[in-house]
Amino acid sequence: MDIARMNSPAFAVARMQKVKNAMTAILCGAVPAAFLGTRFPTSPWHWLVGFAVGLVWANAFEYFYHRYLLHLPGNYLGRMHELHHASVGTPLEVEHLNLGGTPPLVLAAFVLNGLLVTFFGEVLFKLRISPGIFIAFTVYVILMEEVHWRIHVGGWLPAWLNFGRDHHLHHHDRPDARYNVFFPLFDWLLGTAKD
Repeated sequence: MDIARMNSPAFAVARMQKVKNAMTAILCGAVPAAFLGTRFPTSPWHWLVGFAVGLVWANAFEYFYHRYLLHLPGNYLGRMHELHHASVGTPLEVEHLNLGGTPPLVLAAFVLNGLLVTFFGEVLFKLRISPGIFIAFTVYVILMEEVHWRIHVGGWLPAWLNFGRDHHLHHHDRPDARYNVFFPLFDWLLGTAKD
């Protein structure tokens, strides 16, 4: 990692944005999980099943959000994402790394997903797995943004995530494929993990 770039004001601002996004995700995930867990009591088994379902749900959301909103020309999210693609390898890259965008966008993602999860998981089907889904979604959002950050700034990743670095950087060479950042489950399922 370039020390001069790490000490730049832009790096500090971007890192603070990442922290704000993470704090927003924690608040938007933990509070509903605690509320639902007390309002609709569950067992540890329900939390574990919910967590597993939540990881898959978050991976699907990441895929569809990235493919169909961030790569949709002409909308606000698409324009912001174009800046990310255009800045790769430039001194401005660090300014466009936060996939969550801003705390209001992170909040919007949690509200949209939270309404769906709560309606289907608690109201309609009474599965009692929503608290685990909220926790998994929170973990996934924070992990995705952290891994994305490290992929672009050359930060350390565990050896088992190095394939994620290659997978994501290939997306910048070919933006019509590889929409998952580090765990390409939905890229594999939907045929966009291609070379």
